[in-house]
Amino acid sequence: MQQLSLSLDRWPIPLDNGFYDRDVAHRQAFEQRCAGGRVSVVLWVLEVVPDLYIQACEVVLGPAHRDTPLRLTPGNRYDSPEAALRAAAWKATRELKANRRASGLYPEHQSTLLRATNWLEDILRQCDHLLERQVKLFG
Repeated sequence: MQQLSLSLDRWPIPLDNGFYDRDVAHRQAFEQRCAGGRVSVVLWVLEVVPDLYIQACEVVLGPAHRDTPLRLTPGNRYDSPEAALRAAAWKATRELKANRRASGLYPEHQSTLLRATNWLEDILRQCDHLLERQVKLFG
Protein backbone atom coordinates (compact mmCIF):
# COMPACT_ATOMS: atom_id res chain seq x y z
CA MET A 1 0.00 0.00 0.00
CA GLN A 2 1.43 3.37 -1.05
CA GLN A 3 0.58 6.63 0.67
CA LEU A 4 -0.06 9.49 -1.71
CA SER A 5 1.47 12.84 -0.89
CA LEU A 6 -1.03 15.59 -0.24
CA SER A 7 -0.03 19.07 -1.34
CA LEU A 8 -0.81 21.48 1.48
CA ASP A 9 0.42 24.57 -0.33
CA ARG A 10 -2.38 24.77 -2.89
CA TRP A 11 -4.37 27.32 -0.90
CA PRO A 12 -2.87 30.62 0.23
CA ILE A 13 -1.74 30.97 3.81
CA PRO A 14 -2.28 34.27 5.63
CA LEU A 15 0.72 36.27 6.77
CA ASP A 16 1.52 36.63 10.48
CA ASN A 17 -0.82 39.64 10.78
CA GLY A 18 -3.78 37.64 9.35
CA PHE A 19 -3.76 39.43 5.99
CA TYR A 20 -3.25 37.60 2.72
CA ASP A 21 -0.53 38.58 0.26
CA ARG A 22 -2.10 40.66 -2.52
CA ASP A 23 0.47 39.36 -5.00
CA VAL A 24 -1.25 35.94 -5.08
CA ALA A 25 -4.76 37.40 -5.61
CA HIS A 26 -6.54 38.05 -8.89
CA ARG A 27 -6.14 41.75 -9.67
CA GLN A 28 -8.13 44.19 -11.81
CA ALA A 29 -6.89 47.75 -12.05
CA PHE A 30 -7.63 51.16 -13.50
CA GLU A 31 -4.87 53.75 -13.53
CA GLN A 32 -4.52 57.12 -15.17
CA ARG A 33 -2.18 60.02 -14.54
CA CYS A 34 -3.37 63.59 -14.59
CA ALA A 35 -1.84 66.97 -13.73
CA GLY A 36 -3.05 66.62 -10.14
CA GLY A 37 -1.43 63.24 -9.62
CA ARG A 38 -2.55 59.68 -10.19
CA VAL A 39 -6.02 58.16 -10.15
CA SER A 40 -5.86 54.45 -9.45
CA VAL A 41 -8.43 51.84 -8.48
CA VAL A 42 -7.32 48.27 -7.78
CA LEU A 43 -9.63 45.36 -6.94
CA TRP A 44 -8.36 42.05 -5.54
CA VAL A 45 -10.17 38.70 -5.26
CA LEU A 46 -8.63 35.62 -3.68
CA GLU A 47 -9.96 32.09 -3.26
CA VAL A 48 -8.77 31.05 0.20
CA VAL A 49 -10.39 27.57 0.32
CA PRO A 50 -12.63 25.81 -2.21
CA ASP A 51 -15.58 28.07 -3.06
CA LEU A 52 -14.73 30.73 -0.46
CA TYR A 53 -13.52 34.07 -1.80
CA ILE A 54 -12.34 37.26 -0.13
CA GLN A 55 -11.84 40.73 -1.60
CA ALA A 56 -10.04 44.01 -1.06
CA CYS A 57 -9.77 47.32 -2.87
CA GLU A 58 -7.44 50.30 -3.08
CA VAL A 59 -8.34 53.80 -4.30
CA VAL A 60 -5.66 56.44 -4.94
CA LEU A 61 -6.86 59.93 -5.83
CA GLY A 62 -3.79 62.14 -6.06
CA PRO A 63 -2.59 62.52 -2.46
CA ALA A 64 -5.61 60.67 -1.00
CA HIS A 65 -5.12 56.93 -0.48
CA ARG A 66 -7.69 54.47 0.89
CA ASP A 67 -7.51 50.69 0.94
CA THR A 68 -9.09 47.70 2.62
CA PRO A 69 -7.14 44.69 3.86
CA LEU A 70 -7.24 41.34 2.10
CA ARG A 71 -8.24 39.15 5.02
CA LEU A 72 -10.82 36.56 5.96
CA THR A 73 -13.49 37.99 8.26
CA PRO A 74 -17.12 37.06 8.88
CA GLY A 75 -18.21 39.94 6.63
CA ASN A 76 -15.66 39.24 3.89
CA ARG A 77 -16.76 35.78 2.69
CA TYR A 78 -18.25 35.19 -0.74
CA ASP A 79 -19.25 31.99 -2.49
CA SER A 80 -18.23 33.13 -5.98
CA PRO A 81 -15.50 35.32 -7.48
CA GLU A 82 -18.16 37.52 -9.10
CA ALA A 83 -19.80 38.25 -5.74
CA ALA A 84 -16.42 39.11 -4.21
CA LEU A 85 -15.47 41.31 -7.15
CA ARG A 86 -18.84 43.08 -6.98
CA ALA A 87 -18.29 43.80 -3.25
CA ALA A 88 -14.80 45.18 -3.96
CA ALA A 89 -16.16 47.38 -6.77
CA TRP A 90 -18.95 48.72 -4.51
CA LYS A 91 -16.42 49.61 -1.80
CA ALA A 92 -14.15 51.30 -4.33
CA THR A 93 -17.10 53.23 -5.79
CA ARG A 94 -18.06 54.52 -2.33
CA GLU A 95 -14.44 55.54 -1.62
CA LEU A 96 -14.16 57.27 -5.00
CA LYS A 97 -17.34 59.27 -4.45
CA ALA A 98 -16.54 60.10 -0.83
CA ASN A 99 -12.97 61.27 -1.45
CA ARG A 100 -13.01 62.92 -4.86
CA ARG A 101 -13.55 66.43 -3.48
CA ALA A 102 -11.13 65.92 -0.58
CA SER A 103 -8.43 64.77 -3.00
CA GLY A 104 -8.20 68.17 -4.67
CA LEU A 105 -8.70 66.60 -8.11
CA TYR A 106 -12.32 67.65 -8.46
CA PRO A 107 -13.55 69.51 -10.58
CA GLU A 108 -10.38 70.15 -12.65
CA HIS A 109 -9.85 66.46 -13.37
CA GLN A 110 -13.49 65.45 -13.46
CA SER A 111 -13.05 63.55 -16.75
CA THR A 112 -10.38 61.28 -15.20
CA LEU A 113 -12.59 60.63 -12.19
CA LEU A 114 -15.53 59.95 -14.51
CA ARG A 115 -13.48 57.35 -16.43
CA ALA A 116 -12.64 55.58 -13.15
CA THR A 117 -16.30 55.64 -12.12
CA ASN A 118 -17.38 54.26 -15.53
CA TRP A 119 -14.79 51.47 -15.24
CA LEU A 120 -16.21 50.47 -11.84
CA GLU A 121 -19.79 50.62 -13.16
CA ASP A 122 -18.84 48.33 -16.05
CA ILE A 123 -17.41 45.81 -13.58
CA LEU A 124 -20.57 46.01 -11.45
CA ARG A 125 -22.82 45.45 -14.48
CA GLN A 126 -20.72 42.51 -15.65
CA CYS A 127 -20.75 40.90 -12.17
CA ASP A 128 -24.50 41.43 -11.79
CA HIS A 129 -25.11 39.85 -15.21
CA LEU A 130 -22.93 36.83 -14.43
CA LEU A 131 -24.48 36.33 -10.99
CA GLU A 132 -28.02 36.61 -12.37
CA ARG A 133 -27.21 34.13 -15.14
CA GLN A 134 -25.77 31.64 -12.66
CA VAL A 135 -28.88 31.83 -10.48
CA LYS A 136 -31.09 31.13 -13.49
CA LEU A 137 -29.00 28.08 -14.39
CA PHE A 138 -30.18 26.37 -11.21
CA GLY A 139 -33.66 27.96 -10.95
